[in-house]
Amino acid sequence: MPPTGFKHAQAIFVGSVIFVILAIGFISLLGRTARQAPAIDTRAKAGVSATLKLSGVVTSVDDTKGVILVDQLQFMNAEGGKTLGTWTVTPPPGFNLASVGRGTRVTLTVNPTTFLATSHTFTATQIKAER
Repeated sequence: MPPTGFKHAQAIFVGSVIFVILAIGFISLLGRTARQAPAIDTRAKAGVSATLKLSGVVTSVDDTKGVILVDQLQFMNAEGGKTLGTWTVTPPPGFNLASVGRGTRVTLTVNPTTFLATSHTFTATQIKAER
């Protein structure tokens, strides 16, 4: 028959091994949960389509290239009235270029991914002539 101290030491050893296994499992579970959370957030953000609202004055319409030149472009909610200059706008599919002419003030809805500041170009998702 083994001494009593041996049983006590054996119980502590088995308890420690069980504790280590539980700790590894818990840490693994936490790590898996932490890795999944950003992926869900990224998909949720990707589904949200932000748009920009701009206004400006048409300076010319190029029928051959299918673009509109807009001057005095500025953000609709911008305070202070600072303009962004002249920009080349690609209208949305099916837009009638004859519906806007030189001097027409327009409101433009833009997908930010097409807004290229280096080349002063963007593609409009909607163009409304102001009356």
